[in-house]
Amino acid sequence: MARIVLEDVHVDFPLLQQDQRSLKRLLSAPLKPMRISLDPRERPILRALKGVNLSLKEGDRVAVVGPNGAGKSTLLRVLAGIYPPTSGHATIEGRIGALLTVGLGMRDDVSGFDNIEFCLLLLGLPPRAINAKRDEIVAFTGLDEFIHLHVGAYSAGMRTKLAFAIATSIEPEILILDEVFGAGDAAFVRKAEERMVNLISRSRILVFASHAPALVERFCSKAIWVADGTIKEFGEVKAVCDAYLASAQG
Repeated sequence: MARIVLEDVHVDFPLLQQDQRSLKRLLSAPLKPMRISLDPRERPILRALKGVNLSLKEGDRVAVVGPNGAGKSTLLRVLAGIYPPTSGHATIEGRIGALLTVGLGMRDDVSGFDNIEFCLLLLGLPPRAINAKRDEIVAFTGLDEFIHLHVGAYSAGMRTKLAFAIATSIEPEILILDEVFGAGDAAFVRKAEERMVNLISRSRILVFASHAPALVERFCSKAIWVADGTIKEFGEVKAVCDAYLASAQG
């Protein structure tokens, strides 16, 4: 059974400064009271998440909303198991699929065909399952003979098609999305949208960060409002999104 539990999770990032003057400017900035502090060794750190508690179970469809820099992407990466908490505890049970960075792990110096195997291994697919997935990915991209060309020679659209097809070929129980991204020409975008909707419907837990209210309300029944590295509100999607939008406009 898929589930996620975060208990008093903090995530800190070190801030590297070249001299004492830049450190003083950093600590006197308006952001300091909320997010910037010193660790026990008096090194500057950014508190990306502060004391986050969250429990998600099967069937949850959760949007993550909030302004840029609020900590949304850090939260997604904790939920995906990419960032370990600096303190606190994260329990994640279930096979994870995280669509956070398109083209993660792709190499320009090898062919699209070989990149499929490399990226699927990074996504955790066992080697015995790769051949069947590769045929389906090649067919979906429509790249035909270009699949054997090294990726460094691809156009931006060709590269995005391949990256999208690889990323969405997985069968996750927990699906973590950072925006829904377009891919290639108009015909491919229609295919990509249908593929994404199917992927979402098959997942047992969905966590979806987006700035598009229509997409949030289409896919999600709950929402998390992230502000200053904390969860400000968690509840029914329309109520939370309305509260967040009202705050942003006020």
